[in-house]
Amino acid sequence: MLKKQIVSAMKLEDIWNSFTDRMAEIELYHRAAKNTAKKELQLINEQAEYLNEHPDFKDCSSSLHNMTFYEARDGMTRIYNFKERTIEDRHLDVILHKNKQYQWLLAEAYEEFEDFIEKLYAYYGKHNSSFWPLKDFGNITLTELPDKTYDWYLEQAKKKKGTPQRIINRFRKYFNNLGEIEINNKFDINLSLTISLIEKLRHIIVHKGGKVSSVDSFIKITAESCGLYSNGNISEQNKGFIKNFFGSGKHSNLIALLEIRILPHMPIDIHVSRFQQLTGYLLAYSFLLVSFVDGAIKEKNA
Repeated sequence: MLKKQIVSAMKLEDIWNSFTDRMAEIELYHRAAKNTAKKELQLINEQAEYLNEHPDFKDCSSSLHNMTFYEARDGMTRIYNFKERTIEDRHLDVILHKNKQYQWLLAEAYEEFEDFIEKLYAYYGKHNSSFWPLKDFGNITLTELPDKTYDWYLEQAKKKKGTPQRIINRFRKYFNNLGEIEINNKFDINLSLTISLIEKLRHIIVHKGGKVSSVDSFIKITAESCGLYSNGNISEQNKGFIKNFFGSGKHSNLIALLEIRILPHMPIDIHVSRFQQLTGYLLAYSFLLVSFVDGAIKEKNA
């Protein structure tokens, strides 16, 4: 009985605080990855300066790597590869590794967002049974609902197929102003497109190593998923927004989340963080949903 009372006492602020605590941890990992890469690049640059000052060593390799494993039958060491890295190679390695870390942190952030959406759906479903479509309740009668705990609602929310998009669609249908704010907001972007973009990026990061076979196909799939691909077209603004999160040149198919320098000729490091842009949109959208739910519950209880 005590456990039931504790679970039933779940508060909206608990759901929000749990989500933001995890997002804060992810941001700390992001900052650590950024600082580590900066230190590694400083060391590489120092070595490059040394080689420039001592031309006798300019043809020497910057680093040598034997790749080994132990053979199963006799325990002998086997060399399966050898890598020789120049200063330029090492510099690129650090950049790509940093980007890879950012990619996985974004994937983790989106998964936290998915969990948050399910928790919020469960919370509002418990406070307003008319919010849920009947099929989400499963095989129970309406008279049983008052005895169901938040944990029960959460388990039902996790069973809902097509989440979090179907849950978001339910919020959008129930809160009339949500769709309007998704289009007209202070960010001057389509928030529905942004959530779909992060979802698709997460899929490519987890299942395709962070590379797409075609950026144009990725743009089409992303736009279609949120109803923004009309008659075979997507607006140039939305297309440019999506392309901003991909690299250039030989890395044009790679999801790129690194910082973009502003006024790179200046000695001061002023930049735009693409990673923080995307996680910021997740937080802003989550807070928007919390605000709608909180307002609806207060209005109902007034």
